[in-house]
Amino acid sequence: MLSDMNIVLTREDILLFRDFIQMHTGILFKESEFYAIKNVLQNALEKENFQSFDEYVPYLKSREGSIHLQSMISLLTTNETYFFRGKPHFDCLEQYILPKIIERELPQSKSISIWSAGCSTGEEVYSIAILLKKLLSQTNGWNIDIVGTDIDEVALASAVKGVYRPWSFRGLGGDVVSSAFDHDGDYYKIKNAYKSLVTFKKNNLISDLPPEARNNRKKFDIIFCRNVTIYFEQKTSIALASKFYNVLDEEGALIVGGAEHSAETYGIFKAKTFPEAIIYQKKLIDYDSGKVFAPYPDKRLTKRADHNHEKNTINRQKINKSRVSSEHFKGATPMKKNDSFVGNRDVFIDAVQFYFEKNYAMAIGRFLKIMSVNPLNASASWMLSHIYANRGDFEAAEYWSKKAIKIDALFKEPYYTLSTIFMARGMLDESMDMIKKAIYIDQGFIVGHFAMGNIYNLMTLPKEAEDCFKRARALLTSDSAEELIFETEIMAVGVLQKLLNLEAIKS
Repeated sequence: MLSDMNIVLTREDILLFRDFIQMHTGILFKESEFYAIKNVLQNALEKENFQSFDEYVPYLKSREGSIHLQSMISLLTTNETYFFRGKPHFDCLEQYILPKIIERELPQSKSISIWSAGCSTGEEVYSIAILLKKLLSQTNGWNIDIVGTDIDEVALASAVKGVYRPWSFRGLGGDVVSSAFDHDGDYYKIKNAYKSLVTFKKNNLISDLPPEARNNRKKFDIIFCRNVTIYFEQKTSIALASKFYNVLDEEGALIVGGAEHSAETYGIFKAKTFPEAIIYQKKLIDYDSGKVFAPYPDKRLTKRADHNHEKNTINRQKINKSRVSSEHFKGATPMKKNDSFVGNRDVFIDAVQFYFEKNYAMAIGRFLKIMSVNPLNASASWMLSHIYANRGDFEAAEYWSKKAIKIDALFKEPYYTLSTIFMARGMLDESMDMIKKAIYIDQGFIVGHFAMGNIYNLMTLPKEAEDCFKRARALLTSDSAEELIFETEIMAVGVLQKLLNLEAIKS
């Protein structure tokens, strides 16, 4: 084996390799990921006994090299997933989308076709199968085809086996696990009753034709493509959206990840807002009556919005618009001074009001509309992050927080949100790093000091924690007792003061 000192990789080499991957897979690695690419590439050159990158390129372009490229993609991409990941999407599927399809198909062909694009190791595909079995009770007589595709052959091989460890079931009830899987030591194997509903195929979303369903239906009722296009350039995502559109049934649903909503990317679809999720369709369907809706901004987007429309309109008219400003919140900035709304300031106020009413799906829709008009709106980006974090969709929350920081590195709230996300994941060092950055930006950030104290407590450093709580108490004054702070929900400073007093008693 050659020493890595004998192989010198230049920035041009890494760029060429990065572009080669993008051309074949659509995946675009950012410059911040170049270090990881360099390490993987370095190890590959040594393992295959190449003496230079120039020698490696012809091999990479050969038929034999295409197999090697698959292993490289596996090393560079994340396949981490678990059953019923992104629960709001599955709630929407169970309560609205699938019942409508079942009702439509029951007197007809009894056919349901679902495509999971970028299925990784199969958890999403089998989750759909489990849900369908639950809704149908008896699948005999139904033509059900759930197709899972991925570019990663290693991940697909794992999906075909259908064998998982307990970590894949985190947050899932034991009754689901016991009914759908056979338990053998530390392993759980999906039962044949569910496995018979699914197929797995290798598919490159960029260069290959879409798969066809086994039940001879040329189009799919539902397409899942979550947390895939976050790796793509927008023009690639738009092209993929068009491909999905062409193979989706007229009343079908496209489900994307929380960080992937984009009015520009999915402009050919109609966005449908549910209480727990947003999906895309060729035409909007009322899942209560079957009536076809007109697209946004028709106020009938959801049954709830229609029911509360008159009341909410009156409430919004009462809002003092100056409240939604950078001075309104202590510890949060719903609208930063450098944000340009291009005439959409009222949309922002509308979005915040929906947030106050806990109508999070509608709030998300409004903030996404703002981002589509002004992609450099740090406030809207952070509000998306904050809402997704509250709903437990940490991937989407992390994406939007990082986007807000990229827009404005001195915006402290996204650092705070990232800190809470990392703390929830048990990543205490990363959580501490984020909250320190927030406090560095604003040393009077009360809730930041409180959060830092909590992190120190989790690190079992009580003295350091108490120092943080003391600083927070010192910053609290009677004048600030009625100010509002964004926490898990809106929190009055007076409530925070009571919590700090309790911490003082405990210490």
